[in-house]
Amino acid sequence: MSERIVIKEICEVYDGPHATPKKTVDGPVYLGIDAITDDGKINAKEFAHLSEEDYIKWTKRVTPQYGDIVFSYEATLGRYALIPKDFYGCLGRRLAIIRNVSKNIDTLWLYYYFLSPEWKQFIQSKIIKGSTVNRISVEDFPTYTVPNISIKVQRKIANILSKIDEKIALNNNINDNLSAMAYDIYMHNFFSKKPNAKLKDILTEAEKSAIQVGEAKTSNGEYPFFTSGATILKWNEPFVDGRNCFLNTGGNADVKFYVGKAAYSTDTWSISAKSEMSDYLYLMLFSIKPELNQKFFQGTGLKHLQKPLLKDRAIYVPEKMELEAFNRQVMPMLDIISENTRENQQLTSLRDWLLPMLMNGQATISD
Repeated sequence: MSERIVIKEICEVYDGPHATPKKTVDGPVYLGIDAITDDGKINAKEFAHLSEEDYIKWTKRVTPQYGDIVFSYEATLGRYALIPKDFYGCLGRRLAIIRNVSKNIDTLWLYYYFLSPEWKQFIQSKIIKGSTVNRISVEDFPTYTVPNISIKVQRKIANILSKIDEKIALNNNINDNLSAMAYDIYMHNFFSKKPNAKLKDILTEAEKSAIQVGEAKTSNGEYPFFTSGATILKWNEPFVDGRNCFLNTGGNADVKFYVGKAAYSTDTWSISAKSEMSDYLYLMLFSIKPELNQKFFQGTGLKHLQKPLLKDRAIYVPEKMELEAFNRQVMPMLDIISENTRENQQLTSLRDWLLPMLMNGQATISD
């Protein structure tokens, strides 16, 4: 794969707007960097919105369309994602578009190449250090090169990698649906119940972790590693087993749940509940996320979870028959979610192992 081609010969590159519009509750999507994940996906949960009037102004430079590759070039560098079907919106600041205009280039293959270690290493050498933030030159980007291989090989590579990503997306979709169902069951049965205990009455705390998030970013262990961020990392040994909740302790409130052996960072609070109430505890905490943010995260600058305050919160503890009926419905759902999470970690490892080998020719795909 030594032969290469200049990007401007196969693609058009467009810079996005250099200002931020007034945000609205709904309307066209304002696609910011936060809505692009580290692993190259669009996270619709992070979409902001703008008015129709501002949409016209903010798409004067470029209107994102299906199949475009969007990338970040300033501050948070090197995030790439594909614009999905039916996307109606504009680019946010510090984002640009790569639009394939060549019949000899498969857009999906090009997208995966931009996620490869080879490209990341190259782009690292092109970073321009700034007094406040670092950036990649959008003006120079079209002069960079990518491998010039046959469209047939490109499509084979893109096909195998996309099949893995499709399975990951399917599992995520199943998990989202199961989570919504479990939440609805909790809300229907317990939301309006009168408190009869304190959270501390049912709580069991795991030991505080000594592992920083940065340490886990380079780990390839087999156990999920929960943090105060959205991404689940990996660690080589478990700290807990069973049915456990993982709460952010800094920044913004969030609560996760996992069934099985797991690890967690020093900024994550791992808790469970007595008497088979861990699933109930998770959904109860999930249902009060806004309250967690407003009442139980305090401090100047970065806010932190005030555990003693939360432990003293009044809650409803179900009767034995109520809990048994609830667990019969909900526990299998949360079991499947954890199984899918484990499978997704394995699929992600497979994809990340295959990607560089397919791109540099170490691995080939037979007909």
